Formats: sequence, C-alpha cells, structure tokens
Amino acid sequence: MWVQYRRTLTAFVVAVLCIAPAWRAENQILQGEWVDASEAAIEQHRKTDVTVIVLDREDRAVHRANVRVVLNRHDFVLGLTLPNNLTPPKKCRTLPVYRCFNAIALDRYTDWSRTEKIELKQEGERLQAWQTAVDPKRTHFGRVISADPARNHDRLSLLDAVDLRDAVLARVELATLFDPVPDEYDLYADLLNQDIIERKLGQGMLLRMFDQAEAGRPQATYGLRVRAVTSLRTGRKLASTIQKLEIRQVPFDHVTIEQKFTGPIQAGSLKRMLDEHVGPLPVPATLAGLEVGGPTPVASAINLETLLRLAFAQPNLTGIYFAGLFQDELLEENAALLD
Repeated sequence: MWVQYRRTLTAFVVAVLCIAPAWRAENQILQGEWVDASEAAIEQHRKTDVTVIVLDREDRAVHRANVRVVLNRHDFVLGLTLPNNLTPPKKCRTLPVYRCFNAIALDRYTDWSRTEKIELKQEGERLQAWQTAVDPKRTHFGRVISADPARNHDRLSLLDAVDLRDAVLARVELATLFDPVPDEYDLYADLLNQDIIERKLGQGMLLRMFDQAEAGRPQATYGLRVRAVTSLRTGRKLASTIQKLEIRQVPFDHVTIEQKFTGPIQAGSLKRMLDEHVGPLPVPATLAGLEVGGPTPVASAINLETLLRLAFAQPNLTGIYFAGLFQDELLEENAALLD
C-alpha cells in the first residue's frame, strides 16, 4: 500500500512540472496557506496570456474561430543526471517517465577521473543516443573546475602555478569538445569553502577561464556551482561570494546549487531559504544533483512534493536536475523516483 502510494504521488508530482499547471489535483495531499500561496505564485510566474488572431485569405479577422493549442515542451527545465554507464537502457525508450524530462546532466560523467580517459567520438555517439531517447532542450556539462582540490584530479593540488594554470585551461577547452556540445557549464564550482584557483593563480585567472570558455563555445552559458545553500550561514556566504565576483566583473550567467534533502522538509523554512538566497541572485538559478529522501517512502514523497511545489513557485529558479531515478544511483534513503 505504501509503495503504491509513493509511486502514485511521485508520478503526480513529476507530472505537475511536465505540463502547464492549469488545474489542481482533486486528491491533493498537501493543504494549507503555503500551498495556496505557491499555487498563486505558479499562476503568476509560470504562465502567461496568449492572444491568437485568426485571419482569412483576405486578412480579415475570423470571429469565434476554433483554435487548438498544444504545449509540446515546458519552459521550466526538468533534467535527469545520466548514470555512470552512459549507454541508455532500452527501457528509456518505452517508459513514459523518461519523456517527462526535457534536459540531461553529465555530472557523473564529466568529473576528472573520467574525462582524462574519454574517447570523444565514441562517447559522443552514446550521448547522442541519450539525446534521441530524452530529446533534451538543454545539456548540462556539470563542474569544469572545482575550488575544492578534493573534487579535482589528485595531482592538481600538487602542481606549481604555471602547470596548474595550463591544466585548468586545458580542462576548460576539453569541456567544449564534446559532440554534441553541451550548452551549460558550471565553470567554477564549490567556491564557498575553498579558493584553490584564486589562492594559487590569482583573481585574474577566473576572468581568463570565462573568456577562454566563451571563445570556445560562445553559444553556451557559463556559471558558478555551490553546494547546499539551506542554512543562514551558507546563504550569507553565497551572497558575499556573488557580490565579490560581481565587483570583479566575473561574467557568470547562472548559479547551480547542488542540493540533497533528507527531511523532514518544513515548508516555511524552505520557502524562506528560496526567497532569501535564490530569489535575490543576479542570475537564474538551478538545482542540480537533487535528492529528496526521508525515513519512509511516504515521508520522502511528501518532502518531494513540498520541495518541487515551492521550487516551481520561485521565479528565479529555472530548472531542476534530479540525481537519478533508481536507489542504486542515489545516497539519500528512499530518494528513488522509481522502484
């Protein structure tokens, strides 16, 4: 019974983000003022009015014409992080849940340990297979270089300044060589607690990284990536970091927030976090590597709906990338979308 409950609720929640939210579920689980407020915010920020004018062959208006409008793809990014094995499973072509996603993230695949050994042509073919299966409107590369030495290649922190500079710039260039080329990169990541690039190479290196990346792929967007902005302390640190980078005129296009929730998620606290730390950002924000767990499948399902409803109501949040569908891809308990 409980497993079936989670399946049904999770399917409903994912569906909410895959279609225009023009209706309210008859059997809505969550209730309260915050639900009504989120519904009003979704109505305000995620929908717009459209005027259709129908003309005949003489360019005269046709009154009371019947017009059918079909939403083929939602503007909000709902992405799936691809597993370590980049070959798409056969079931992704038949399971309806895969068609709910309109973007893919390569976070697991583009870390240092993998990209040094990549055969770009072969992996490009596998990536194209995923793109055929999911038909993404956006492909997210993930972190290019991390301010945390532990999340880069083991040798990176041992390099002198000249070799480190060359390694960083080579990594930036590699990120633009994928075929098909991703359109979104987290160029500098984990910068709230570490500063390896600035400390060893100086502030000007950040500007050079962004310039080199944009020269290699000017159509893409290049941003910053941080981990877990759920507390007052990390929220203040994010605001301070963004302000410092703006003063230096670092041209970042977005901020990606890597986030996991164990629960319970308190709607009021989460809304304040989104309003205070995500809303004021000078660029659009995205949640990535998202896992929403809980002590039971029912608790995690309620946490998931709370998170998605409030995130969808925050206008400066333009996308969510789930860390995976199945439990063996995830760390948080009961965070799987499918079982």
